Parts: sequence; C-alpha cells; structure tokens
Amino acid sequence: MRKRALLVIAVMALVVAVPACGGDGDSAEDTGTGKTDGTPVKGGILRVGSINYIDSLNPFNYIESQAYQAMLMIYPQLVQYAQGDDGLVIEGDWAESWETSPDGKDWAFKLKPGGEWSDGTPLTANDAAWTINTIIKYAAGPTAVAAPALAHVVSAEATDENSLVIHYDAPVGNVLAQLEQLFIVPQHVWEPLVGANGKNLKTFHPEQNLPVVSAGAYTIKEYEKKGTTVFIPWEGYYGEPSNAEAVTLTYFTNSDSMISELRQGNLDWVDQVPFNAVKVLEEDDNLVVNKVPGAETTNITWNSNPRKPKNRELLDPQVKKALSMCVDRERIIEVVFNGYASLVESLVGHIAGPMENPNLGPLEYDCEAGNQMLDDLGYERGSDGTRIAPATTGENAQEAHPMEYEVITPTSTDFNVDRSFEIVQEGFAEAGVKLTQKVGGDTTASYALETDDNCDGEASTGYATFDMAMWDWVGYIDPDFMLSVVTKGQWCSWSDTGWDNPEYDEMYLRQGTLVNPEERKQLVWEMQQMIYDNFVYTQLTNHEYIDAHSDKWAGIQTDLNAYSKEYWTSPYMVE
Repeated sequence: MRKRALLVIAVMALVVAVPACGGDGDSAEDTGTGKTDGTPVKGGILRVGSINYIDSLNPFNYIESQAYQAMLMIYPQLVQYAQGDDGLVIEGDWAESWETSPDGKDWAFKLKPGGEWSDGTPLTANDAAWTINTIIKYAAGPTAVAAPALAHVVSAEATDENSLVIHYDAPVGNVLAQLEQLFIVPQHVWEPLVGANGKNLKTFHPEQNLPVVSAGAYTIKEYEKKGTTVFIPWEGYYGEPSNAEAVTLTYFTNSDSMISELRQGNLDWVDQVPFNAVKVLEEDDNLVVNKVPGAETTNITWNSNPRKPKNRELLDPQVKKALSMCVDRERIIEVVFNGYASLVESLVGHIAGPMENPNLGPLEYDCEAGNQMLDDLGYERGSDGTRIAPATTGENAQEAHPMEYEVITPTSTDFNVDRSFEIVQEGFAEAGVKLTQKVGGDTTASYALETDDNCDGEASTGYATFDMAMWDWVGYIDPDFMLSVVTKGQWCSWSDTGWDNPEYDEMYLRQGTLVNPEERKQLVWEMQQMIYDNFVYTQLTNHEYIDAHSDKWAGIQTDLNAYSKEYWTSPYMVE
C-alpha cells in the first residue's frame, strides 16, 4: 500500500521467515521480535509518534499506511500474522479455525463468539458475508481498493452467527495471505450507504462521524488527521486485550521535534526513525532501537498510460531505461538513507522473499551508455544541451519539444524525497533532460494529480497530464497486492501509473489460481520481468524498517508492523 498506503511468499505452508538484525541482549539495538523477559504490567498510555498520518478510516478509500494501521486496530480481520519459531505465521484473528472443501473452492471459517460492535450490536458472520459480497459487487468501482484481497471470490454466506463460508471460482493458492488484508465493517452502519450504485461506500468518512463503530482491539475516542488520535481498548473485542489502557498516535510534520519529544520522555515509541537520527538514538541508554528488513521501496513512477496525449516519448522503455542509467542509486542510499537501504529491481521488494524475481537487471549506473542509447534513438541535444524530442504525427501528434518534465513529489514521505529528487534531477541533467519538481501536497492531493479529475477506469480516462512522480510503496509478504496495482482494474484506486496491458492483467488473474507454489512463483517472476522490461517504474531503494522506544516499555514486535493487531496489543510497561 502506499505511504502512499501500507503494506507476505504465498503462505502455502503458512510460514514465512523474516530475518532480523542480530545483537546481544545488552545492546540498545533489539531484533524487534518483542520477546523480552518480564511479566506484562497492565495499564499506562502508550504514546506513539509518527511522521505518517491517518488519512481515512474507510477501508474502501484510503491511501496512507497509517490509515491501514488504524483500521487494523479497530476492524475485525479473519486472520493475521504472528511470531512463530522460524518467522511469521498465519493465525486466526476473528477466525478460530478454518478448513477447505476437497475441490479447494470453498473455505469455511469458524469465528470466535461473543464479539460486539462498539455501539452494542452483536458481531456476527453476517457482517463478514455482507462485507465480502458488497466488495465483490462494486469491485469495478467504489470498493476497488479492497477488491484485490478477494480475487476469485464468487460469494460469501453466513451459515450461522459464528460460521462463514467463502466460495471461490477456482482453487486459490494464497487465500489466507489475501484475507489478512480484508477488514470487516458493520453491516448495520454501512448497508444504508450503498444506495443505487454504491458510490457512498467510497465517500463515507467514519472519522468524521465519531464514535467510529468498530469491533477490533480498540475504539477511537478522538481523531485528528494532522494531530493526535486516541485509541481505547474495546471491552467487546473477541481477542486478547491490549496491555496498555490507551494508545495515542501523534502526527509530526517535523521529524526533529518528534525525536526530541522521544528523548525527553514525552513519547514512548516512534514508529519510523528518521535515517539521520538512528545513531544518535542508539547512543541513548534510555531507548531501544529496533531494525528489521523493511517492506518499503522507493521509485520513479512513470506515466505508462498508452493513451496519454503528451510527451509520449516517455512511453518508450528504452528512453526510460537510458535515463534511469544516469541515476546514482548508491548515492541515494548513502545520502538519503544513511546506508540503511539496498538496491532493488522489483516492485514487490525484498519483503516478498523467494517470490521476488532475482534475475531482474540489475540496472547499471552508466550514464555514458545511457547517453549513447538516447543518441542512437535520435534524441539530439539542442544548443543549450537539452535533448529534443522529434515531432510526431497521428492522433496524439506533438511538435518537436525539449525533453523537460515535471516530477510530482508528495509531502507525506518518511524519507527525504526532496534530496532524492535532487539526485535524480542531477542524473537526468547529465543525460540532457531537465526535471522540475512539482510538490503535490499530501498523499490525497498528489494522487489526484496523477489520476486527474475525470479518472474512470471503465471509460479509460485519466492519467493524462503527469509524466513522472517520485514516491514509495510498502508491500506485503505475499506479492499479490503489489502485482495488482498495475492492473487496469486498479485505475483510479491503487494504480499510480495508468499502465494498461491486457496480457499482464490475464497473468495476474491466473497467478492467484496456481496452487502449486513453484508454478505460481515462476509466473509471478514472469510478471515482474514484464513490469521491469516496460519500465513502469524505475526502482531505486528498499530501506530498512527502524523504530525506537523507551526502555520503560517492552513487548514491541517490530516485525508485525501492519500485519497483526498484536503489534498494538502486546506492548507493556516495565516496572
């Protein structure tokens, strides 16, 4: 999902190993597993600081990863991840157990009884069935954001209050990993919003209608998009209750002030340490710094809409490759991430483990060769050194024009996107191409610039004006979601490129039905190769996930970030 929203290898065996950085128990650096000696002490307010904000509490219309975290806290899920002996394992959240039919098309879930929505209404399997059926019905429009989690689902039914059956059109190899991304909403609140076409499902703002009706581990007492949101443990929660008596999440526009508040004891936990502050915090004896392999990748996003009317030279993968060869990605790692990142070639990122295609590229930093490619393609330099795109004819004819482009950058990244842009800008300049930064505003505003006001996937409108953006993606362990974002079905929802490739879309649908792990892996690798060869993105970096917390708190499981309610319920105070 992007930070621009958040975000596990097909879990056929239901286990995926996530390595963690080592370190002895006396060091300020922890592994992030949360396996700390001592008995949890109930109580206390866990004060969390973040440079990411909650843009929405609507599972059908959000984009920030912090929104995903909040919904994970307040809405039921069927399954979630947990720490196993050898890595992360799938366990039940609301689901107590599950089994599949002999043909693999029906999945029956036994749900934990006794749960309640925060308005006192019983939580039943009817809520789950209604949520699933509604998402399927409006998957091409208002509920498209949630639809990837239900690929190949035909329908769902509640056979009794605590029993749910999900029917698929074919056996699916990654059902549980997909369902981990499904949030269940209260039918009695959301059903009246459907109307004739379901559009209100996307426009409804639960955060503007407090209290939010929820049935997860917490309810929300107070919400402030660019301030502090207060989470209170919900007594009607069906699972293990929170150790803390409350969690507050405060958004900071300035990371320096956030770190200062942590060091002064006014915050207990910072969920993403700025990369230039890591070493300082490691030297603070009152803090614990956790480092784990990260799911977040950064990239250059290219407008790949085959119907874009201008600057169509940027649809040519060879042009994009030549320009990308002038970007010093190692310098970005050193300057922007202080070394806490690595090169990445695939959109799915290193979090996907063996499902990440290891045979892509690598993209070499060789600007001399990139310039030669542009010369060979006929992009000559003008008198000022800027290359000229030749005139074209046909439906989208454009006169000869300098290769000068805007790059959209959001204001909501957790890394220094301005400095990253400058390095890319310098590299493109060496290739004779001029870039201008266009600060797009927060996530919602920046995404609107990419998609245009008239975005409509069914009508193939939108993605008509922008050329490039620089942003980040936070992927899941299973690569399905990241593979879905470049499908036509995600136009105006998750797609930030406008790519429209029917062959790829067919491959995406097929990969979900391959129950043989090796067969699915090979197709998933092929899909990544197609994305790479078309330069839908130029992948830049995959950075580590680093958080820090006061030594007065323990039980923080950094590896479970965005994957489990236990990430929020397990922290406890240390006497």
